[in-house]
Amino acid sequence: MKLATIRPDGLAIVQNDRLIPITGVLPKGSTMIDLISQYDQIKERLANLAAKGDGITLDAKLLKPPVERPSKIYAAAGNYKRGTGGLDEGRGRGSASTASPEELLENIFLKPPSAIAGPEDNIIIPKNAESIFPELELCVVIGKKVRHLSKAQAMDAVFGYTIMQDVTARGFGKSKNMGGTRSVRKGFETFAPIGPWITTKDEIRDPHDLWMKLWINGELKQSAKTDAMINDIATQISFLSEVTTLYPGDLLTTGNPDSPEFQAKLKPGDVLRSEIEGIGAMNQGVARES
Repeated sequence: MKLATIRPDGLAIVQNDRLIPITGVLPKGSTMIDLISQYDQIKERLANLAAKGDGITLDAKLLKPPVERPSKIYAAAGNYKRGTGGLDEGRGRGSASTASPEELLENIFLKPPSAIAGPEDNIIIPKNAESIFPELELCVVIGKKVRHLSKAQAMDAVFGYTIMQDVTARGFGKSKNMGGTRSVRKGFETFAPIGPWITTKDEIRDPHDLWMKLWINGELKQSAKTDAMINDIATQISFLSEVTTLYPGDLLTTGNPDSPEFQAKLKPGDVLRSEIEGIGAMNQGVARES
């Protein structure tokens, strides 16, 4: 099932080219986090609603961020094998990280929830931050309150998947500590566009077998497959569950395939299209802070 948050203040099932508003299932004003928290109890009613096929024509301008206020966003760094120079090999381009898989887990960082933007919103280039780069990533949506999960248990905590652009202001500030300043450089408002909706995990046969593609102004700029992750989703969730309690609606974005030298610097007027197999696609413009 594909589930969206829609304007002005609603939830919907996405079915083919239709938006089916979720009414009569949850109290008025419920959020996607409320839906995720109660999904096991209401999924049959949602399926019945979808089976009726009512609704309105899908209009991307109605889509909001599928999760607007998660308690936290974790983001993986350097988590792809890389080692290629082409867009068709799937491993990611550039040199791989020299850190061990265990060290890469410790490099996972936090992005503030205030960085979230919707699937049709502009990425805003902030003042004094000119070198802005997009990083297309598969984003995991947590479905349960969990702590201290083994790797074998970890995938049970997944609700579904969405797309995130882990935008970074690579040239911002005076510090040369690129690792230590990630949360700042990647924390500006609009630097976590997500969408277009959540695809529940039962619709994704294998989250480690999905093609991810990014076009900028119609030109393919990133193309890789999620099987090139170094630490898989279960490993990341298990590790983070030892650090803190994970809650329904928490987001884990799992890494970008390309090293910085293969990423495209954004400028005002650019148009991005981000697509992940089995999930969908979203579009962002780029503008400068006024």
